Amino acid sequence: MKKPGYFKNGCVVENIESTEKFCAIRELLSKAPIASTMHNITQIEKAVIDREKIYTTGLGKGIAIAHGKTSGIKDLVILLGVSRNGIDFESVDGRPVHLLFLIANSPDHCEEYLFALSTLARVLRNESFCDKLLVQADPHQVEDMMAMQFHRATCRKN
Repeated sequence: MKKPGYFKNGCVVENIESTEKFCAIRELLSKAPIASTMHNITQIEKAVIDREKIYTTGLGKGIAIAHGKTSGIKDLVILLGVSRNGIDFESVDGRPVHLLFLIANSPDHCEEYLFALSTLARVLRNESFCDKLLVQADPHQVEDMMAMQFHRATCRKN
């Protein structure tokens, strides 16, 4: 299946081992295969961590959507790190994060960022889908699942 939108090959890291949020962000950026094609990882890391220092992006229910803007990035990127042990993200509900999403984009593309963030939030409201992401061991299948859910969420008629 061709991955539409933001979920490209190499955007999923199946086993994040770090249990502290800044270390987990760094680990996700260093382990994501697609990150090896990006020349601005340091800028992305700084932007995401600086944003996280302002207020937690741990939404609750085991989900965080860390994000940051930097002029060093051309196309919006979404990564997913799955943590079996959980990450202390200072989430609003106090629970550890098991699905760590990371969105990075250029400050010049705010509309695209807001669209991606709102669509991702809509997709992640489905708790049974989130449970499926946690048990799926193949990163390519997780990418396919996310791409399909993203596609469905953006094609719905309102």
